[in-house]
Amino acid sequence: MSVLLSGADPRLLPEPVLARFVAAATARGGRVAVVVGAGSDPEPFEGIAARLNSAGPVEVEALPLAPGAPLALPDDPARLGGLVVTDVDAATLLAALGERLAPLARTIRGGLAYLGLGAGSRLAARHAIVSGSLSDGRRIADEASGPGELVLADGLALVGTTIETDTDAHQRLERAVTAVITSPAAYALALDESVTLLVDPVSGSHEALGAGIVQWLHCDGGDVRIRRTRAVTLTPAPTGDAPAAAAGDPAPSPGPTGGPTGVDPSAPASGKASSCP
Repeated sequence: MSVLLSGADPRLLPEPVLARFVAAATARGGRVAVVVGAGSDPEPFEGIAARLNSAGPVEVEALPLAPGAPLALPDDPARLGGLVVTDVDAATLLAALGERLAPLARTIRGGLAYLGLGAGSRLAARHAIVSGSLSDGRRIADEASGPGELVLADGLALVGTTIETDTDAHQRLERAVTAVITSPAAYALALDESVTLLVDPVSGSHEALGAGIVQWLHCDGGDVRIRRTRAVTLTPAPTGDAPAAAAGDPAPSPGPTGGPTGVDPSAPASGKASSCP
């Protein structure tokens, strides 16, 4: 699996997750780029680089993200073995990628190992949660989730399901609920910060790894239905992939009757929506 979507905190990434990412990156040459905020404390990058280097022989470089400047990706992203997108400002990253968003997504689907942390995970979705902690002036997440109203935008479309992260640490479940009510994203997946989702972007098969809760949301006929599952703890397996928990939706965006694995339209409704996409 080449796409790993984590709740947020890189310190909580399980060793088997790092091992899988590094194994996929080294198979493509071992060059890993890490997107970080420009001018930010170097400690987060150094911590990620150290953990990646401890998991295998990779060459790690920083890609600073600065407002108003293009992201300094290689001219040919296929030359990278892996890409890590940390919990940067999502709007700034989308602007920095510009027209390179779609080609980068194709490269990831072609095998470039991708590890998203926080915003990096949310941007993997087709309908990506960018920022915001309010909906019509009503609080739907803590203030650290961004000022103003909820903003969604076109993301990498590696998965059809909208992704929410830090659900436990930043009280963002209601933001995920709002996203499936007010946008074309009829499905959402909310990850605790200690959970990482491993996704095959071609088949849609997946595993949820870590020590937290995964919440599957489905907007269906005016109801928002939520099903909770626990992630599983893995023992180290640096080579190969463990069997997927189940087959997911292979299409970039689920249809009105289909959805991500684990979403049960018959599950008890947890809330009411005035309308659903």
